[in-house]
Amino acid sequence: MRTDVPFRVLALDGGGVRGLVTAIILESLEKKLQKYEQHKPLTDYFDVIAGTSTGSLIACALSKGLNAKEIKNFYIHNSVNIFPPSRIFIHSILNLIRLGSSQPIYGDEGLIMVLKYIFGNLKFGELTKPTIITSYDTYNRQAVVFKNTKIAHEDILVWEICRASSAAPIGFPGYEMKHKAFLQDWENKGYLIPPKSGIPLIDGGVFANNPALCAIAERLRWNKKLPNNPKWKVLLAENVDQKNIIVASFGTGQHVKQIGAKQVKQWGALEWLSPYQDLPLLDVLFDGASDAVCYIAEQIIGNTYFRFQPNFEKNIPTFSAKKQNIDAMIEYTEQYLSQPEVDNKLNKLVEMLNPSVLNLRETELGVRT
Repeated sequence: MRTDVPFRVLALDGGGVRGLVTAIILESLEKKLQKYEQHKPLTDYFDVIAGTSTGSLIACALSKGLNAKEIKNFYIHNSVNIFPPSRIFIHSILNLIRLGSSQPIYGDEGLIMVLKYIFGNLKFGELTKPTIITSYDTYNRQAVVFKNTKIAHEDILVWEICRASSAAPIGFPGYEMKHKAFLQDWENKGYLIPPKSGIPLIDGGVFANNPALCAIAERLRWNKKLPNNPKWKVLLAENVDQKNIIVASFGTGQHVKQIGAKQVKQWGALEWLSPYQDLPLLDVLFDGASDAVCYIAEQIIGNTYFRFQPNFEKNIPTFSAKKQNIDAMIEYTEQYLSQPEVDNKLNKLVEMLNPSVLNLRETELGVRT
C-alpha cells in the first residue's frame, strides 16, 4: 500500500474557446476529489501547474484560487468578449479583397479586458503554486517558458503572461513584452533585444501546445538546480525520480473530421487558413505536436501519465464563441465523461492524487480490517 505521494503535475493544452472543454473535465475531477475532502481545492492536489494559450488562463486562474466551476462559467459567459462573432465574417471578406495582405481575425482589446478582469494587477510570483506558462519569441526564434519560481519573472503581471501565451498566429496580434527584468534576463542568456522595443511573443502552442513535457523537464531540472527564488526552495527541495511523477494532462478536444487527399492536393493558403474551416493548418500542427508530447511523456513516466482528450465528430471551431458552439462543446464533453473508460480513468487519477481514497475503498469493500 502506498504511503507516499509522488510529485503531481497538472498540464493544460491550448485551444482557444475550447478551454471550456478542459474546464468541464476539471470540474468533474474536482467533484470526485471533493467527495472525500469536501473543501479541499483542486490545486492542493498538484505541485506544479503548466498551461499554454487558453490553458495559461486556466492554469493561472487555478493558481490564483478559482475553482473549476468558476472557470467553466467564465468560458460560457465571457468568451464572446474575446471572440466577437462578427469578426470572422469581416476578416474573411477583407482577406478576399486584399488577396495578399491581411490582419489577425481578432483585436486584443477584448482579450486584454477579460484578462485584466480576472487577474487585475496580480503579479506572477504572487500565484499560490509553481506555475509554468509557454510562449514563443519570434525575434530570436526561441521558445519562452515563464516560471513564477524564477526571480526574473515573478514581478510580471499575470495578465501580460497569459496575453503573450494566447497570441495565436492569425487569431490574435502578437504581444510585445517590455518587462525590464525579463528583458535583462533574456539578454543575459545571449538573446538579442530589438532596439527601443520589447520581445515580440506569440502563442506557446507553436512549440508546446501540450505543456506536459515542459513541466516534467523543469521538475527533473530542480533535482540538480533549485529555483533561485527562496520562496519555492523548501517546497521543491526533495529529489524526484521520473518514475515518481504523476501528470494529469487535459486537452481541449480533437477533431476526427478527416482532411482527404483531394483537399491536401488542392488547398492553398485561403483554405488552410480559413476561419470558416477553423484554420486547419493550425489545428493539424497543434494536434500533431500535442500527440507527440503524449507519446514522449508516456515513455518517460509510464502509466502515471493521464491524458484526457475528447474527440469531436463535428467541427468545434477554436475561435468561435457562438452559442451553438458553446452548447456543442458542453454536449460533447459530457458525452465523453459519461464513457465508462473515461470515468474509470478519472477514478484512477483520483486514487493517485489522494492515496487515502484507495484506503477508504478497500475498507468499504472489506479488504482491510
